[in-house]
Amino acid sequence: MVPAWLDKKREIPTDVRSLINLARENNCWIYEQKTRIFYTPDEFLEKWPLLYHEGRRGINNNKEFAVKSPYVAIKQRAEWVKRANEELQAILKKLESYEAEFKPQK
Repeated sequence: MVPAWLDKKREIPTDVRSLINLARENNCWIYEQKTRIFYTPDEFLEKWPLLYHEGRRGINNNKEFAVKSPYVAIKQRAEWVKRANEELQAILKKLESYEAEFKPQK
């Protein structure tokens, strides 16, 4: 018997198929909350054996995925850039007020 993760030809579970269909019908992407990665429906279809896990007694990780608009991805990443820029500005301001002389190491 071949383990499920090695079986490339295994059928797509109903949960995965319905998630992909829902995303396609609504022109959305699939967001994996654990890794904070967005997948197009086609990407998710290609990678679902690596992303979707079924455990004992039918328990799976389908609650880790959500269907979201691509604009949510843009908004999330823009917020990350804004936060990183604020941190950089704070470091630069701190550096300006620091009166030590920096010399390159030999």
